[in-house]
Amino acid sequence: MRPVWWLSLWLCSWGLLVAKEVPPNYTDLGQWARANELETRPNYTARTLLLTNEWSRIEFKLDAARMDFDGYEVRLSHPIRKQGAHWQISTRDLETVLVPLTRPPKRNPGRPIRVIALGAGHGGNDPGNLAGPKREKTYTLALARAIRPLLEKAGFKVIMIRDDDIRVELEERAERANLARADLFVSVHFNGYSGSNPGAVNGVETYCLTPSGCSSSNDAEKNGGPWARGNKTDRENINLAYCIHRAVVDQMDLPDRGVRRARFKELTLLDMPGVLVEGGYLTNERDVALIDSARGRSRYARAIADGILAYKRLIERGQAEEGR
Repeated sequence: MRPVWWLSLWLCSWGLLVAKEVPPNYTDLGQWARANELETRPNYTARTLLLTNEWSRIEFKLDAARMDFDGYEVRLSHPIRKQGAHWQISTRDLETVLVPLTRPPKRNPGRPIRVIALGAGHGGNDPGNLAGPKREKTYTLALARAIRPLLEKAGFKVIMIRDDDIRVELEERAERANLARADLFVSVHFNGYSGSNPGAVNGVETYCLTPSGCSSSNDAEKNGGPWARGNKTDRENINLAYCIHRAVVDQMDLPDRGVRRARFKELTLLDMPGVLVEGGYLTNERDVALIDSARGRSRYARAIADGILAYKRLIERGQAEEGR
């Protein structure tokens, strides 16, 4: 039975009724590139379009919902298409991915990034993914504890969302970060794959919140979604995810599975930019070998800390250093 019209309206207003995504509008990539001083180089054999200038190298593949941004995969909500001779990107992907990455926002000079909320996924009676008897919750806490001193040495104050084997509900994770007036939120996790060949999948994925009206990266049904509290910082979210993802891919030598977007509950409720890092697959032997070793987790910790510092430099560019 369908809800009556007034109930549908009420449910939509509270984000409780999920509707199919509205068909997207598209923007001409060539026109946008020329307006932003990027050279366009189509390769009709490879079905790719390359945009380049002094600072960026961006490659798109026809019919793919992804782009290569300076050598790192970034997922889109809609596939790249071609109308006649014109390559096109969905207007929402242009606004929420391409423009923020090519023209990152600058932070208010009076509000430097100082406080990092650090979340260790799962905990308590929630073990997370499993690698035999080994539990994701143990590894995420060990990784968060390895990241904390690196950030503190760099001059940050670190808020640990959990610092023991306890369960912290998703809503409370965001609430603790908000109450601490954190400047950034970083949640660390490790993935798992339950398909027919679990060991065949490995690599790093980094998630930020899906913008309102867009479909999440792993949503095969292409459901849209309402605006959430965390969408206030969409432009910062994508840049934080990219900076951390780039550092982890570079330093961990793991396959790049892309910067992705999802409506994870803890990300929807944040007052500050936030990301969720899936640092590898507990169903893959090679990933587990890194995750299970203190040396491997030390490398992960350094990579994530370096990504946070790279984001700080990017977003505070042009500001005086604070003598760290």
